[in-house]
Amino acid sequence: MKIQIEKYNDCYHQNGKFIDRWQEGIKLLPFTINTVSAYDKQCGLQGTTGEFIRLWKNDGTQAIEDFERSAIIPVSNYLTEKKQMPKEQVSEFIQMMKDIMLVNGNLNITDSAFLKYIPLVPNDEKISSKDKQKYKDGQKKLSSYLYSMLSDQKQNVGHHEIPNLFSKIIQEALTSSFGNYTDEAKLREYTILSYIKISFQEDLKWLLAQEESVKVKYIHLLLHFYVCYAVTQAIVNINFRHTEKILRPVPFFFVLRSEKVSSSHDAVVRGWSHQISKSTLDKLYGRSQALDIFNCVLGGNIGFYPDIISRLNETPFEENKSLCLSLLNLYQTDKRQALYNRPSERHILESFEKIEIDVHSYDDVMNVMEKLCVGLQSPSYISRMRKKVIDLLSVRFLQNRKRSGYVLTLDNEMLIFLIALFTKSKKTKLEDMYKRFNDYGIYFNRGTRLAIEEYLLKLNLLDRKSDSGEAQYVTVIL
Repeated sequence: MKIQIEKYNDCYHQNGKFIDRWQEGIKLLPFTINTVSAYDKQCGLQGTTGEFIRLWKNDGTQAIEDFERSAIIPVSNYLTEKKQMPKEQVSEFIQMMKDIMLVNGNLNITDSAFLKYIPLVPNDEKISSKDKQKYKDGQKKLSSYLYSMLSDQKQNVGHHEIPNLFSKIIQEALTSSFGNYTDEAKLREYTILSYIKISFQEDLKWLLAQEESVKVKYIHLLLHFYVCYAVTQAIVNINFRHTEKILRPVPFFFVLRSEKVSSSHDAVVRGWSHQISKSTLDKLYGRSQALDIFNCVLGGNIGFYPDIISRLNETPFEENKSLCLSLLNLYQTDKRQALYNRPSERHILESFEKIEIDVHSYDDVMNVMEKLCVGLQSPSYISRMRKKVIDLLSVRFLQNRKRSGYVLTLDNEMLIFLIALFTKSKKTKLEDMYKRFNDYGIYFNRGTRLAIEEYLLKLNLLDRKSDSGEAQYVTVIL
């Protein structure tokens, strides 16, 4: 396929002026390079769930931001005006609503039919209005990212059974007659690795078939796990050297949250800091922009580098060489001028001198483009991208150990949930259980396996067929 310089101009120029944009040709990560969006431990997991269900249901449902205004008033009006319910009974119903659905000023969800009403941020006075806006923006991006993992085919949401009368009345009262429907094609805007999309659809379907209490308790963990899983796998594959078709997750070694680790532990030497080092995060913006530019000039939404290479190889390099040279020289000129126009960032031009570009293959083109994009990054973009990734993973999976640096961990709740999810709550041989974890890119060394087995024995979830422990089975039912 021919390189289309005009597509680069469309994506990276506005009124003839270069704009240092990101994720114009393809969206691979649920972040922005500005500071108006955030997601960390303070905002909790439930807001993303509520927004994801609203996107999925797509019926105009609004979150219950203010319980009095968003729930009590519309339900009271519905019961009084449409159901002609006596005033005393309306008061009793409203009191029941408060007792069930409101705890310490926050929405309490006991029924999966109400997940769609969860607001984006909790009603917490400790969170400033400015931070709440950042969290809302951040969680909307994560929700859209999750929504992009769904199949293009319409799927059922939530209840498979007929909801109880209490639930039915509230839903009828709160659901708009018209609804603010959204174009679903616009919602599914992120490109997700295919094996992640497939497993997400299967795992979500399994969870939604469980009992109400299980769905309500664990759906937040499922969605958060998949955001972190997809982001980590995307990061390690945003590199022009990763040219083979992406069929399996890259392995990451984990430990239990309660475990101590040394600097030689597999979770250190073969875990987060090995696969996603500080250097990897520092290059993330530049690498993403390079891949984005290739997606732009090839028509948009082509994919990761294996897809880019496949598309480029449809045209002999010599037929594209002059266009490739023009693209590289144009970007270098554009970016250097943009940095020169920012007095605080002119020093970058001194440390990264202009490159004399000479390419003889598509590999050379990709190498030079990534080198330019990484070398001419704004320092503020580097630190912002690193912070966004660390903040996201640190909510449940990433821990900074003083002597060992960052390690990936599983707390007891997440461990039990993932065992149930991966084995689908079926009696499974212990060795097969570990293979299921491997299918998701999660690996444990021998010490961590022993710690897991000790914990499972303590909970009476591990069965031994013989005293020698040759055949061990695990059964976790949520």
